[in-house]
Amino acid sequence: MCNWCIVFVLFLNSLNVMSQTNDTILEGKINRTQLEDYTWYRNGYYAYKPYPSVLEKLLNYPKCSLLVILGTWCSDSHELVPQLMKVADQVGWEKIECIGVNTKKECSTIDLSPFGIEYVPVVMVYYNNKAIGKIVETTQKTIEEDLLEILLQTKP
Repeated sequence: MCNWCIVFVLFLNSLNVMSQTNDTILEGKINRTQLEDYTWYRNGYYAYKPYPSVLEKLLNYPKCSLLVILGTWCSDSHELVPQLMKVADQVGWEKIECIGVNTKKECSTIDLSPFGIEYVPVVMVYYNNKAIGKIVETTQKTIEEDLLEILLQTKP
């Protein structure tokens, strides 16, 4: 009887671990709740500490919106996307569209050919509904500093 208890506890524990390490490749439009199912997203989001002085400057750009093309299978997306979402949350940017691609960097439900995706993630930055810049695969500095550099090209 005790052996069955141990087996049952181990089984429950394995279910918990599996639910925390979602490795499903999402393709098409992705909502925030779907991203939060991934351990890499939750860990990256809560661990990231953006520079407050840069966040303060980003608050001057409330009309910023983002298109994020990512791979839930991609290590660069695992690093950058949670950081980006943390920054967006802290400056109040709510217009964020996420699109997942497969390992060939394609999406069967959305035509991404105009973007010429070779690497992911791609963060398209829009201001007043006009594309003003993008970040591809990785940042030059930090995500918030790179976003600010792009936004400084326009007037708030």
